[in-house]
Amino acid sequence: MSLTCSSLVLEGNVHHIAGVPRECGTEDTGMAYKSWVRVARCQLLVSCLFILVLAVGCCILTVITGLGSHFTIFLRASSTSSILRDLHYTMVLYGSFISGLLVLTLLLSTISVLRESQHLMATAFVGFGFLFCILMAGLTWTQECQTQVEASILDVYDDLYEQVLRGHPGEAQGHLMQVHDIFQCCGKTWGQQRISTPNITCNSTADDKDCVSVISDVLYLQWFWTRTLLLSSLGLTVYGMALSSFLYFSLPKGNNWERRGEYSINGGLISPPDVTADTPLIQLMPYRSAQ
Repeated sequence: MSLTCSSLVLEGNVHHIAGVPRECGTEDTGMAYKSWVRVARCQLLVSCLFILVLAVGCCILTVITGLGSHFTIFLRASSTSSILRDLHYTMVLYGSFISGLLVLTLLLSTISVLRESQHLMATAFVGFGFLFCILMAGLTWTQECQTQVEASILDVYDDLYEQVLRGHPGEAQGHLMQVHDIFQCCGKTWGQQRISTPNITCNSTADDKDCVSVISDVLYLQWFWTRTLLLSSLGLTVYGMALSSFLYFSLPKGNNWERRGEYSINGGLISPPDVTADTPLIQLMPYRSAQ
């Protein structure tokens, strides 16, 4: 009676560790699966990094929209019952909510990957799903209300311009000069002819540009960056949902990603009742072979 390698390795590429058989093909499949899990984890962390960049971009765009002089001047010049105030408040509130939700989602995703928690991964997936719905609502709103926002701002400018032309300047004259100074334009044109305006309505440093065209260009640039951030966030959200769902199902409760497909020898050797400290080790092996 002798101890050979066949005590642990059975011919036919079948491994026995603590009495549990494991085929080489299964081991290769397990290693490939673990590789896919590692790749998914890395991709989710990289996606979280890009989401952080988008969150910062949304925050900056929200601050520009809420505090930028290009928009606040029209709020000061508009009436209290103007729809522009409601639209501006909605845009700022939506941008702040999206920025916070992006940060919250990336934190949940990062922590769930680092701690390998199935519950946190499920929460991150729900966060991605909720973010997807909010982003789709925002994209729909921008498509429907872009014309309304632009028309409201231009109406405020036209109202200021008309008041100054009719000889009732008052505060309108000061607001109009501020608009010309901020946008670096002067008056507006009708066809190819410039409407005659008092010289006082234009700052000496203002360029000879049509203010309606300049304001429209600024709004177009604002909408362009808004859509770019929303679409980029939407793409990363869908990708994050796919990765988080895959990682959720790859980690059963109580297991570890790095230990999936491995066996532990602890508890594998069950000692019979008559075993003592002097019992030979060969009698404790699960398999023996005779020569």
